[in-house]
Amino acid sequence: MADQELMSSDEIDLRHIFRVLSKWKKVIALITLASVLTSVVLSFFVLEPVYESKAMLLVTRTSDKERVVTTGDNLESLISTISRIPQLTMNTYVNQLKSEILLQRVADRLSLDPKAYNPAVLSSITTATALKDSNLIDLKVRHNDPVMAARIANTISEQYLELISEKNQAQMTKSVGFLETQREKVEKELDEVLEKLKEFESRPGGVAFLEQQFNTRNQDLSRYQSMLNETLVDLRQAQAGARRLEEELSKTPKTIPVKKVREGSSPEYITEEANPVYASLSQEYAAKTTRISEAMARIEVMESIIGQVRQEVDQIQKALVERKAEREKLEAHKARLVNARNLLAEKVTQTQIAKSIDLGETSIVVVSPAMIPSGPIKPNKQLNMAVAFVLGLMMAVFTAFLMEYLDNTVKNPRDVTDKLKVPFLGSIPQVAVKRQ
Repeated sequence: MADQELMSSDEIDLRHIFRVLSKWKKVIALITLASVLTSVVLSFFVLEPVYESKAMLLVTRTSDKERVVTTGDNLESLISTISRIPQLTMNTYVNQLKSEILLQRVADRLSLDPKAYNPAVLSSITTATALKDSNLIDLKVRHNDPVMAARIANTISEQYLELISEKNQAQMTKSVGFLETQREKVEKELDEVLEKLKEFESRPGGVAFLEQQFNTRNQDLSRYQSMLNETLVDLRQAQAGARRLEEELSKTPKTIPVKKVREGSSPEYITEEANPVYASLSQEYAAKTTRISEAMARIEVMESIIGQVRQEVDQIQKALVERKAEREKLEAHKARLVNARNLLAEKVTQTQIAKSIDLGETSIVVVSPAMIPSGPIKPNKQLNMAVAFVLGLMMAVFTAFLMEYLDNTVKNPRDVTDKLKVPFLGSIPQVAVKRQ
């Protein structure tokens, strides 16, 4: 029973809707037609057509991200950073295409009215987009004049190439000036170091003189040491001989008994005389003692001389080390300056070559210049009319139901039942009375 009532209610509501639409169909048709006619008037007679001209640029020099060079004390890295050609990201190229300075150059090049075509206006009609996963930039210009749209797009491309080349030349000129200044400073400092080296070599007691003196005194020290060693050997031999003679002298008597016969027929007698062997040993021992004394005296003298010579050698060696360290320091400074001068000269040449490069033509290529569009992209007349029809129809239906809701007059028996909620008993027909 409930399902039947619900179905009956739905059928009554649908009939009511169609009845309202049928009742106000003229209003709905009029509003929808008015909306479509308004769209036609606006699309064909009021709205100006907008044309879009598109150019495509290919970036041949790009980097995934901006380089961050940490130079520290690395002179070569620093100079390379100063003299290298900048590599920009795709986003940098895209942003530069809409820069104020570039758009002002475009306006000046085309002799556009500065009030009507300032950089802000040109930026609003220009769109630059980097195509995903490629090095292509899509440049679009929208304008009411198709010829002007193509001219602006092509001029932006041309002026952008020129601007990049000019900026590169300006930067390279600045880099060349900086490198030339640094090279002059290095040349001046190198001349000062060379003068110091020349003065250092010409001073008395130079490295060569000290080396010669060091070698000479070393040879003297070696000679004296050899003489000392020989004297020590001679001393040890003399001492060994003296000890042997002492032993022999201790065993040899100083005198020996000698039998002698007196004159006449007297018997023989014994007397003491000096032992010639002992005397010989005594002389030899005395010679050995003298030799030992002389050797010890020579050793003492040579040790003193060797000490003095060794002290002189140490002093010369110390002075030689200091002079060598000073010379090596000057030579190292000279080598660094020569390296810096050569590097700066090389980078000046490279930077001058980079300065002569037309960076705009080498880093960006116009693969598709802007053409004059054959038709406008706006307004889309068919789409506008379709949208106007749908919106007008919706507005008309809404208006019909609104007017039906606001209309509380009774026009037929159904209105009595629907609005007054009372049963309809009957109607009194209107009878026209004829007057006689």
